[in-house]
Amino acid sequence: MKAWQIILSGVGGQGLMLSGNLLGSAATVYEGKKAAMTSAFGVETRGTFAKSDVIVSDSEIDFPEVLKADVVIALDMIAYKKYADSLGEGSLLIYDESFEHIDCKAKQSAFPIFKIAKDKGNPAAANIAALGILVKLTGLVSEEAVRSAIRDEFGTRERLVDLNLAVFEAALEAVK
Repeated sequence: MKAWQIILSGVGGQGLMLSGNLLGSAATVYEGKKAAMTSAFGVETRGTFAKSDVIVSDSEIDFPEVLKADVVIALDMIAYKKYADSLGEGSLLIYDESFEHIDCKAKQSAFPIFKIAKDKGNPAAANIAALGILVKLTGLVSEEAVRSAIRDEFGTRERLVDLNLAVFEAALEAVK
């Protein structure tokens, strides 16, 4: 396996750090891989640009920030515009289907990310829907590893475990 360089981007309050942590846990705890995560966000709690860089590899990771993204998930139009302009061929840009499409060199995949989360009862779980889409499209970690990471993250809060697993499953199903 090569090292995967992933950017989870959007605005503060969308759970991008949580998604990065879940992906890293799935890789390291459940699959014995190496992972690194860094994040950047504005000083405000919500509404400003935010991102998590996640690198997953079978070997040691020399630098913890993404230098050339293999995959970008954009959960806000600001993030979508930012990365559509900078990604090259060979990269994958995943975004919500409600965003106005921008032509770029990267392969693009639009999904009903926000609708999936809303339909399962929590629009705030769009980050989990995006994680499911990422896993299904790339196979960089197993679906079961992410399920286990979700269970660990939410622990005894059964309602949150069930909600997030339902959103994750619906996202997997959305990928044809």
